[in-house]
Amino acid sequence: MFVSIFVLFSACKKKDQSAPVVPVTPVTPVGQDNRFPVNLLVDSVTLAYIKLEAVSNADMSTAVATIINSSSLAALSKSPTLFKEVDADNFSNISNQATDCKMLALRWLMLYEKSPAEAKPYFDKVVSTLLAWVNFGNIATTHLPNETSYLGFYEAYSVVRSRMTTADRSKMDTWINARALVFRNFAARVNNWETIRMNFLYYFGYLLNSQSLLDYAASAYTTLLNVNLMEGGKSEDLISRDAFAYHAYNLAFYARIFKAKAYFEGFDVMNAFKNRKNNINVSVQDMMNYWKPFLIDPVNNVHIEFVNTNYAPDKTRTDYNKPYVPSSSVYALEELLLAFPETTGYLKAISASASRYNRKVSGFLYWPR
Repeated sequence: MFVSIFVLFSACKKKDQSAPVVPVTPVTPVGQDNRFPVNLLVDSVTLAYIKLEAVSNADMSTAVATIINSSSLAALSKSPTLFKEVDADNFSNISNQATDCKMLALRWLMLYEKSPAEAKPYFDKVVSTLLAWVNFGNIATTHLPNETSYLGFYEAYSVVRSRMTTADRSKMDTWINARALVFRNFAARVNNWETIRMNFLYYFGYLLNSQSLLDYAASAYTTLLNVNLMEGGKSEDLISRDAFAYHAYNLAFYARIFKAKAYFEGFDVMNAFKNRKNNINVSVQDMMNYWKPFLIDPVNNVHIEFVNTNYAPDKTRTDYNKPYVPSSSVYALEELLLAFPETTGYLKAISASASRYNRKVSGFLYWPR
């Protein structure tokens, strides 16, 4: 019996030794990436302010619902209408789609931290829309102002780029790089065409983190200041087209360059950049100052548009040989709010009821606190 017990004990001991307990290392759950993606559309401080204010401010809450939520929700159900290239006939169509894409990206930014499940459809729609254009073979063959119809797509991409898959991001970057090459190789001009080209190249340089593009843009921008900013704060566009319509249009693209500078390099850098003077001691601020009287007191500061234009087709415009109407430039003033906060006064001179809460999206985001 002693032997039996010994054998049984030995068997149990061997069994215990052959199956040691392996310590289990707890699996740490993959956390949500809540880092704010630096982008071309809005900064984290502004967005945090809007979200916090909307909790207790009925005007802000209503504005968010009207300006951001409703438009982005509507955009979720829209299918892209694709074109190989932009032209005068499809410009508005593409521009509207790009704006929809920008609104989807903005809505994702509003939601991604606290409501990731609710945010996901907006992110997915931005990505699928952008890739639809890329996969369709959309291209740019030259630089024309019509290319500005894509600006909303670029701003939307800047929001989602860091969260996209490597493969999808690579496709988008290739598409952007191809466009950057076209614009970089386009011969420089002296008017708004060049300001637009600089807008594209700064956007692409920041999007792709391309120092070579940014260096090229910086050099070309210095040249632009010397050929586009004229004595007293007039712009080349104002002189050659004899119209504040084009002075405003030109400034809207400077505004986007400044915005990109602020978001990617900081507001101090942006302020120093916007205050740069050219070789006749004129800055973009001087262009704003020259424009101001015609915005705030158009009754006593009348400018008859396009009378002495150098571009013959201007004479067929509906505003040809008519007084400049400041309200026609509200779109540009809203873009300019971020870099030039005094623009609120110009908007209020145009409409006494102007406020952050009754603007389009640019005016809503960039209205100073």
